[in-house]
Amino acid sequence: MKIIITGATGFIGGEVVRQAIANEKITHAFVLTRKPLPEEFSKNPKLTVVEHKDFSTYPPELLAQLEGAEGCVWTLGGRATQFPDVETARKVSVDYTLAAAKAFIDGLAPKLPNSQKFRFVFCSGKFAEWDQNKNLIMLPDTRKIKGQAEKGLCDLADANKDKFEVWAVRPNGVVKKHGALINMLGLIGVDQLARAMLKIVVDGHKDRIIESNELSKI
Repeated sequence: MKIIITGATGFIGGEVVRQAIANEKITHAFVLTRKPLPEEFSKNPKLTVVEHKDFSTYPPELLAQLEGAEGCVWTLGGRATQFPDVETARKVSVDYTLAAAKAFIDGLAPKLPNSQKFRFVFCSGKFAEWDQNKNLIMLPDTRKIKGQAEKGLCDLADANKDKFEVWAVRPNGVVKKHGALINMLGLIGVDQLARAMLKIVVDGHKDRIIESNELSKI
């Protein structure tokens, strides 16, 4: 399977790239990035690094470079507090995500064979909240932004059932390495999360929203 990966310079996205290289079911990965990547990625024959500065737009020449991709693992974004302000967080986590999904629906999905659907796996977060008017005490901006992105993706999938399907994974805390103690604390190792997202993009999953406890079983 050929896939697109975003967020490769980040903690989770970088691990997704490493796991994709090791995964025999992933035949090739297009790594969409704003910044140059280290040589372990840029010189790997299994990867095509595509530098793209504006994630709000996908011109035809860019989509041509991504042609043949059958799915995407989207890890771009983060907690709202990691951005200069809430609007920037919303732009990166919601606007960029939905712009990509729309572009892939229109530009990549129709070129897949035998009515195959384009698969999109979105890295969300625990307690993501779809209701934008709900009063939240804990991490309100992050939870609502993740929820807005989830809902937007699900709306797109519902409107394009013949060519697009989506899954949102909701990890709790993500730490460096998987282990028994991590599971006891309700956390997930970044290696385990990356493997789970790749398995979902390859095989799909029965649930569209996949909570942290389920992720640890994949």
